[in-house]
Amino acid sequence: MGSLEEKAQEPESNLPQELPTPTIQSESGISIPAVQGSYCWGGMCADYAGDVELLEGKAPVSVLVGENISINLNTVVPPNEFALVEYVNGEARPISLREGTFQFAQEKGTHYYGALVGWSSPKNSQVSLGDTSFAFVIRGVEKK
Repeated sequence: MGSLEEKAQEPESNLPQELPTPTIQSESGISIPAVQGSYCWGGMCADYAGDVELLEGKAPVSVLVGENISINLNTVVPPNEFALVEYVNGEARPISLREGTFQFAQEKGTHYYGALVGWSSPKNSQVSLGDTSFAFVIRGVEKK
């Protein structure tokens, strides 16, 4: 193994020192604020309440139903794990993401989302390099 090959295998050096904060945006350009949840990053860990509890008292941003929503973590190294759920009647339903984008619900009303994102070592997927979670809330509205 040459030293060049070894360096290419260690993306942890490319992970930012600061905890990644997501940029969430609708295809029409509306910014959706995320609330930081539990994380382990750079040797620091913090535990927060569950996603729905984190969003209590947060005003939902209005987005057209059916719009595409993109989530960008602003990191050079893409995460190995990216789980997104929507909370429906207290139940977490998985939402499929395609290249960091998902289609927002077709139903009007308030929708709660939670995401868990993790980076693991390319040498050993059991070794976590860091993880973060966040939540956001969107109100679906009809096209005018």
